[in-house]
Amino acid sequence: MTAVIWDLDGTLLDSYKVILESVLEVLAQEGLTPDPAETYRRLIETSVKSFLGEQGGDPDRLWERYRALSTARDGEVRLMRGAAETLRTLADRGVPNFVFTHKGETARQVLDRLGVLTYISGVLSAGDGVPRKPAPDGLNALIARHGLDRRQTFYIGDRPIDMECAKNAGVSGILFLPPSSPAAPTGWETAAVSALTEIPELINEL
Repeated sequence: MTAVIWDLDGTLLDSYKVILESVLEVLAQEGLTPDPAETYRRLIETSVKSFLGEQGGDPDRLWERYRALSTARDGEVRLMRGAAETLRTLADRGVPNFVFTHKGETARQVLDRLGVLTYISGVLSAGDGVPRKPAPDGLNALIARHGLDRRQTFYIGDRPIDMECAKNAGVSGILFLPPSSPAAPTGWETAAVSALTEIPELINEL
């Protein structure tokens, strides 16, 4: 059975404004003022936790400050264009949607507030204690928990680390590259799309 596993921030959720501003605020508290455009590019290339760890100081303290700031602004997060339509189309076709994200325990709450949790068959988040991407443990846990076929499972994300994670788990990766993204194809993805609404037909062809 075909199944889709989604990344959350930057893929289903239009959340990078909140993420970037929260990171910059944390660094400002440390007396650091990095260029916003360069910071955004680095967040896409790596991850928030990795980026904060490169800034000096106590990385765990910086990470906890960031999580508190960004979680407090969850109400500002919106869906990416085409996210609800795509999730609904897949669900209507009998294709289950799952989520694997580094976002914390509020992931389900955000999806519920935005009206799409009903299309999601399972969520695995930071609160489940699996190693961070590109380790495949999160994808492997969802595959085992729900009896998914790796040959028919797709992981969709917007960053190189997502495609490396898909490769490490032995599933197909679809790289989401909206026009605003500074990311580029990695060579690990099976395909790339510029709009989420391309995905239902794409997975029929792969």
